[in-house]
Amino acid sequence: MAFAHRTAAHEDFPIIAAFPQSPEELFYMFPKGQYPLAPEQLEEAALRRLEPTVILRDGQIAGYGNLYTDEDRQEYWLGNVIVAPGVRNSGAGTYLIQTMKEKARSYQAKQLNLVCHNTNTKALLFYFKQGFLPYGLKQMEDYKGDRIAGILMAIDL
Repeated sequence: MAFAHRTAAHEDFPIIAAFPQSPEELFYMFPKGQYPLAPEQLEEAALRRLEPTVILRDGQIAGYGNLYTDEDRQEYWLGNVIVAPGVRNSGAGTYLIQTMKEKARSYQAKQLNLVCHNTNTKALLFYFKQGFLPYGLKQMEDYKGDRIAGILMAIDL
């Protein structure tokens, strides 16, 4: 099945907001979000980001992600990544990451960074398979207020 991508539109956010299946899953995708996720919450966050992007499979939204930067646009970060429950393990995540890497390159980014929570083993293994390598960690609180590690990962572009 072929994937495509486009810029996220207002009418996409109710669909994307339904992807997280639990408070934990929402935390992995959007740590500042409140479960259940209101579409407006995600759309408002997207307005402060670069390249809010949906991927499509057979014309249906299959995933979402965006980019953000530090103040002087020296570092580019991958954010709010999620794949629709029904298309996980179908190549959608790989397509989304490749798409977002291309978008980061269009800004002349030399590296793409991300933060993955230590409790999200599937995502850690997925990002490692995509070529992202850990380079540090930061202490964070999860949605329950428990201490966790945010693992900093990056890939050279």
